[in-house]
Amino acid sequence: MLTGRRGQLDVDYWTEDNTGAKYPKPGGILSSDNPKYGSTLGYFDAGYLKVRAITLGYNFDKLKAVKNFGISRLRLYATIQNPFVLFSPFNNESGLDPETNSWANENTAVAYGEYSGKHRMPIVGYNTPTTRNFLFGINVTF
Repeated sequence: MLTGRRGQLDVDYWTEDNTGAKYPKPGGILSSDNPKYGSTLGYFDAGYLKVRAITLGYNFDKLKAVKNFGISRLRLYATIQNPFVLFSPFNNESGLDPETNSWANENTAVAYGEYSGKHRMPIVGYNTPTTRNFLFGINVTF
C-alpha cells in the first residue's frame, strides 16, 4: 500500500517485528496499492456518543443595578453546537463526524441505479462535515 509513501506517511503495518499492528502487511495477490480484501479496512465500529449542543446561561434579574436601568429581565448565555464526539473509532481514525450527512447519489452526476429515489443509501462523511458553532447572546426585557 501507499507506493512511494507520498508525504512520508507513517502507517502501522504488520511486520515480523510489529505483530500487533493496526493494518495488515502490504502486498498480496492484487498489488501493494490494492491488497486482497483491502476494502474491509473501511469498516469501523459504528457506536458513538455525540453531544450536539451545550448552553450555559445566567439570569441577572435580582441585581439592583439592572433594575436601576429599567430592565426587568437580563440573561447572558453561550452555546456551542457539535462540540465533540465520544467513543467513535471512525472519528478517532479520520477526525470526521460519524453522523450520516448525505445520500449516496447526492451531489453527483451519476445515478446509482438501485440506490436512487427513496431507496438511497446514507453515507458518512461524503458531504461537507458538520461544523462547530459558537453562539453568544443576551436577552433583555424592559
